[in-house]
Parts: sequence; C-alpha cells; structure tokens
Amino acid sequence: GVAGRVVVAETGVVVHAAGAVLVIAPADASDGPIRWWLTRDGRRRPCPSVLGLLRSLRNALGAPGAAPGRARVSAAP
Repeated sequence: GVAGRVVVAETGVVVHAAGAVLVIAPADASDGPIRWWLTRDGRRRPCPSVLGLLRSLRNALGAPGAAPGRARVSAAP
C-alpha cells in the first residue's frame, strides 16, 4: 500500500517512501542485543530483531490498512 524506492548505500539501506527518508543500518557488535538501527529525521531507533525492524518501518511509513504486527516488503508487481 505504500509506494517507494530502496537504495543500498554505504551507510545502510535507504528507503524513500510516503514522503519520508529512512535509513536501515546494521548495529555494531558492541551494541549488545540491538541488531539494527532505523533512522528517520536524525533520530535512531534500536531494533533487536528483523520483526522489530519491520514493525518500526511499517509504523514509520504509516502503511494504510496494515494489520498490527504485519509488514510485507516486496518488489512492485
């Protein structure tokens, strides 16, 4: 339900969608249980798992009609 584009950069994966720019970057080993960082508007949100990352991504983009806890990331048909 949300159109956008994804670019792989040195800093991580950059998602351009819903008027937002989000950066998904892997965490350093020293970050403990955190596996991923989701950055939007200069604010970093820790994500301890891929499921947490997808949930944060869905919430940040405001995916219309998305069921709570569900997100699907795929190529456009």
